[in-house]
Amino acid sequence: MKKLNKLWAVYKRPIAVIGLFLSLLGIIFLTRLTSLNHSNFSFIELKTAHADYGWHGIFNDPNYLLLKILRSIAYTFDSSHSLLATRLPNVIIGILTVVIFAWLIKIWHGTRTALLSTALFATSAWVLHGSRLGNNDVLYLMLVPALLLTVAALQRHATKPIVFYGSMLLWGAFLYLPGAVWLIGLTIFWERKALKQAWLHFNTLKNRALYVFSTLIWLPLLIINLGRFGEAKQWLGIPHNLPSTLELIHKLWEVLFNLMIHGPSNPSIWLYKAPMFDVFTLLMAVFGIYFYIKHWRVGRARILLSYFVVGAILIALGGPVSLSLIVPLIYISVATGVAYIIHEWLQVFPINPFARIIGISLVVIAISLSSIYNLRAYYIAWPN
Repeated sequence: MKKLNKLWAVYKRPIAVIGLFLSLLGIIFLTRLTSLNHSNFSFIELKTAHADYGWHGIFNDPNYLLLKILRSIAYTFDSSHSLLATRLPNVIIGILTVVIFAWLIKIWHGTRTALLSTALFATSAWVLHGSRLGNNDVLYLMLVPALLLTVAALQRHATKPIVFYGSMLLWGAFLYLPGAVWLIGLTIFWERKALKQAWLHFNTLKNRALYVFSTLIWLPLLIINLGRFGEAKQWLGIPHNLPSTLELIHKLWEVLFNLMIHGPSNPSIWLYKAPMFDVFTLLMAVFGIYFYIKHWRVGRARILLSYFVVGAILIALGGPVSLSLIVPLIYISVATGVAYIIHEWLQVFPINPFARIIGISLVVIAISLSSIYNLRAYYIAWPN
């Protein structure tokens, strides 16, 4: 009991902060989950609800594995395949994505920037759409932050078993997300030195066997699925009929246009012709990109660029890969931009406490207004 009291005395503040953070996320992601669009299934949600689940369904189509597992559990408890059971797995993955994003930004830029940028990410209308609609987009939202978190962890603690084997297991799970194999391959390439260091460190037979197990456990079902007609192309994230070079260039421009000017013309997932990002978010993203250009030799900048280029090409090809794949990259640039602006301001006023408070307060106000704008766009404008 005394040990518990001591642990509580040490960790009560972090526990309280984490509890408040998760409670706020729960409110944002669960509010009017089934009533926002008049309690109706969208077309894609009808397909989701009528698909096969359980062991049989997963064996026949293991794509989007993490969501399939959660939906199988949800439909076990709700055999009617209700709207709530269809959307709740997306909410769980969405909340986990925000937590991963916050954790990543905390490692890279500290607690203050993590709190500020996560507020923007969690209230983003696009993130809310992907996390509250019963489709598969939320896994693409999760992919980049999760891979980057493994990168950050391997760079710092490659020789810790939980980091090394945990990364292997996570990469294996994402192999069942169409198109993800390219980004996993990039991650392995960029972190090859850390992986080699870990491999040399875990040199006992037991550790090597655990490594082989964490790698091979995913392969049997994957190999069986790739043997089915058309599955190899879907797994690679490419369409059955590849576009011409001119069509690909046009689609790449469309991807950039959707990101910078207005979102896709699809009323089921987006407010028609509304921009995906508000002015403040775009401005912070520009500052973040400027920072990475200035520090091009830093490995992080090259990883982010490689993810963006490959992601944009996969989306432009018109296969199963969603625009949601590269949205987190924009918000990571936003977080870097916020950190850069605050750092520059504090460099100008290193001592004056009043000026420091004014600068940070202005950023907090801007982020608050941006969050309110996005929440109104999603909860009020889109349903009407």
